[in-house]
Amino acid sequence: MISCVALERPGKWRAIGVTMLFLGVALPVAPLLWCTVVSINSATISVGHAFSGALYNSAVVALFVTMVSLVVGLPTGVLAALYEFPGRTVLLASATLPLLVPSFLWATGWASLAAHLGPPAADLISGFTGCILVLSAGAIPLVLLISDAATIALSGSQVDAARLAGGEKTVFIHVSRHVATPALLAAGLGGVVTLSDPGPGQILGLQTAASEILTSFSALYDFPLAGRQCVVLAVLVLAIAAPLAYFTASRLASQVMARQSRSARCIRHRKMVGVTAATLAVLVLGGTVAPLLGLTLPLADDEAFLRAWGELSRTVANTLLYAAGAGVIAAALGLLLAFCAGRNDRLRTVCVGMSLALFSLPPALTALGLVQLATTAPVWADPLLRSRLTVCAGLGLRFFPIAAVLSVRAWGSTSPSWTLAAAVHGVPLWMYLWRVTFPVLLPAGAVAVLLVALLATADISTVLLLHPPGAQSLPLAIFTVMANAPESLVATLCLAYIAAAAGLLVSLWTVAGMSKP
Repeated sequence: MISCVALERPGKWRAIGVTMLFLGVALPVAPLLWCTVVSINSATISVGHAFSGALYNSAVVALFVTMVSLVVGLPTGVLAALYEFPGRTVLLASATLPLLVPSFLWATGWASLAAHLGPPAADLISGFTGCILVLSAGAIPLVLLISDAATIALSGSQVDAARLAGGEKTVFIHVSRHVATPALLAAGLGGVVTLSDPGPGQILGLQTAASEILTSFSALYDFPLAGRQCVVLAVLVLAIAAPLAYFTASRLASQVMARQSRSARCIRHRKMVGVTAATLAVLVLGGTVAPLLGLTLPLADDEAFLRAWGELSRTVANTLLYAAGAGVIAAALGLLLAFCAGRNDRLRTVCVGMSLALFSLPPALTALGLVQLATTAPVWADPLLRSRLTVCAGLGLRFFPIAAVLSVRAWGSTSPSWTLAAAVHGVPLWMYLWRVTFPVLLPAGAVAVLLVALLATADISTVLLLHPPGAQSLPLAIFTVMANAPESLVATLCLAYIAAAAGLLVSLWTVAGMSKP
């Protein structure tokens, strides 16, 4: 009988397990890298005439998105964590919604609103300004949530000491300094992720690197060219993300593990509550309400609802399957990674750093690797490499880093005394895992499944490259028909998807509240 103490003991198997898991997640990229190396050896190293300019456009947009999200998201997250007011939860959830919805839906809403306001507004929303606006609306909630979480992780005594020393202004300044590092990481990560987002650029008339990769593969059918472009983009992304992950992983890992005996609590302060509520309201109006208004303007065609219902009926099963499959795969791998890392500080730092680096990679990198693997695989491998399961696996590997960070945090929140007490009383390992560990980790696992499901549903590139014929998801169906379908149909489909995402967000918020210590 294996003792429960094995869960707390160090060992080489932990490092080996962590290494094997990360190698397994990165394995689909190997065929694409090999194909790229072969094409370079054959003296075909061009990435296309338009790709260099598109890469420059993407870099400029990513830089501005990083700055905007940091300037707006950091103070908003700190204020939202420090002060309580009526409607705070609703405003926070509404401000988070753009993070969980495909960015091209918001771009569609802004484009529709600008078209109704006239040519000057349409010119303002198009190009760089429109892409920065849309992508910043998705990056700001990420910084906001990280800043909020880092502020909540402070102990009540720390906040009270700052409040006694200089009042609310001193509290805000010192807390903002404390959360600046994770907020900067979140802003940089949000900016890097925009490099791989093809949606807003295609709708708002800006040539980006991600859209060029999709064009090379889906329109030109030039797989080697798409592979080279994807590798170049991945190198640029890693050059930016790797230093951020290296310098901030240890601190982020320690903050994620922290569990204070008396956490900081929200208070009611007349002046600061007004500032906080106004800031969140402006963020919600600009990031959520305005594009939603643009989507409601074309809803005058009654036939659009019937056609939209047909699209929903055709794609809802695939959408739910991809979301659930990705969530389960990512959560299972994340919990296994947390089991291997245990309480080893170095391994937990490695897990957080590697997760940040993997999440910043373009989603097309893994998808094109799976496509390359499927083209050389035998027929008997079709259920694994040319089916809906392939899409679930691709999305699960894509969002595995998110589940990994959540799982490592959840595992670290358990007490080692539980394991020692079980070992003293002779409780078998399997029974301890089933009766104690699993119930404790279940809420965090449910949060990981729901969050990955939402983000996986919003991913367009992976589903576009991997889905079998006739197995589109709802966001992909909207993305592929918006160029030729009536505006009313596109708007109806967009609103239907946003309503479903809002419902899932409420579920996620509820489960996350239940999982708090």
